[in-house]
Amino acid sequence: MVSLVLALVAIGIGLSSWMRPMQTGEPSATPPAPIYSDRQITDAKALVCAAYEKVHHALVLSSGRNGDSDPTAILAVATSGRQVLDAGSRYLLMKLSKEPATPADLATAIRRLADSYQELTIDYLDGLTNSDAELGPSLQASDEATSTIERLCK
Repeated sequence: MVSLVLALVAIGIGLSSWMRPMQTGEPSATPPAPIYSDRQITDAKALVCAAYEKVHHALVLSSGRNGDSDPTAILAVATSGRQVLDAGSRYLLMKLSKEPATPADLATAIRRLADSYQELTIDYLDGLTNSDAELGPSLQASDEATSTIERLCK
């Protein structure tokens, strides 16, 4: 009798295990997005805005220089401007990656600005100048992202 009861229990457990869906090893739902405190968001925004200001200041300094009529100085100034765009775009993305609590609208604008800086760097290295129509979309994207960032960082 005991063996019959044990056999029935074993059959019941076996059937219930067989009917249960198999685990795939993957989580059934995506993990929830992290929730940041107001302080974390404020701190992240301040750090990302400070990074933007630093890059913007370097760009203003670089664009304020000219080489007068010296070809070597003109090339050095152009190279400096390209370096600011390249290094500035990477710096902004690095700072943004370290601040996951950055508000989404600011993070999007920073990414758009970094993308436009990278496009401009390649365009300038390809020989384009600000008067070339091909440069228009990149310059416009940069201006729009800059306006958005400056509005959000007030």
